[in-house]
Amino acid sequence: MASQHNTFSIAGRVSEFPPDGSASVAVVILTFNEEANLPAALDSVKNWATEVFVVDSYSTDGTVEIALSRADDGVRVVQHEFVNYSDQWNWALTHLPIAAEWTLKLDADERVTEEFKAECTGRLANFEAGSHGVMFRRRLFFMDDPLRFGGVRSNYDLRMWRSGKARFEDRAVNERAIVEGNSETFATAIEHHDYKSLTDWLAKHNRYASMEAITGLEGNLDGEIAPRLFGSPMERRCWLRRFAQRLPLRHVCHFLFRYILLRGVLDGRAGFRYAFLHVSYMYWIDLKILEARNRGRPPAVVFPQRGRPHAAVEQSAIQQQCDRKHAERQAA
Repeated sequence: MASQHNTFSIAGRVSEFPPDGSASVAVVILTFNEEANLPAALDSVKNWATEVFVVDSYSTDGTVEIALSRADDGVRVVQHEFVNYSDQWNWALTHLPIAAEWTLKLDADERVTEEFKAECTGRLANFEAGSHGVMFRRRLFFMDDPLRFGGVRSNYDLRMWRSGKARFEDRAVNERAIVEGNSETFATAIEHHDYKSLTDWLAKHNRYASMEAITGLEGNLDGEIAPRLFGSPMERRCWLRRFAQRLPLRHVCHFLFRYILLRGVLDGRAGFRYAFLHVSYMYWIDLKILEARNRGRPPAVVFPQRGRPHAAVEQSAIQQQCDRKHAERQAA
């Protein structure tokens, strides 16, 4: 007897949910000028993800064209005005027609590995009813060099959840998902590459530092996550961050902690570059907070110039569906 599958329509054709009993996964990617990174991210989820949504904030490069060219792979594209990362994610989660059981947050410079896919297949369908989140790590590549030490493989983030069970806390940058119920931890990781230039990295982190400084000035560094030394990995990281704020010469201490105690030195020049730049980024945040307090005004957040709505996206059924839902929510 032929097996029965759940189906849904994508751009006039029908795709099947996994027939082997494994859980279905929707991938959501936020983009702005990601033509260098997006193709590899989409390649990594091709023929695996049940649904793929690209939420673009009016790119001026070829990002939208790349996403639209993957329509036969089930990629659907919408555009929405960018306010901050949490706002963009909450808009995506409340407006996209996600039908899959699980939703995966994937950045354009990340790649889903075969090991991660296998763990999803083996575990998601067997989670207890009260487990609604998944925490996992990322394997970082910096300036094309893999990093193995310096603490870069020990950070767990909540990046997957049962669809409809998550929202993002109100943070302008380094946004974090909050889920109902318990969270599980994966042993496998996804890869984090960035094919853009170091100039782009510095500009992005200068912008992030301004946004983090504003968050710090508002007294909201921890957001809704309670700092606890013996709590979840995310709670422990918040506790360590708060503890480090009290240390004298904390930036020097943080560099030595990453580079020496966590053996970043074993990654050679790549380990030094990353540890130095990461600590520099933290120092920029403190300097921006100091400058803001001295001058009485918050640091400027300089975003690149945004483009206009893409004609093909604007006329698409999914964009019009999202726009109608947005208008209804605004009117309510």
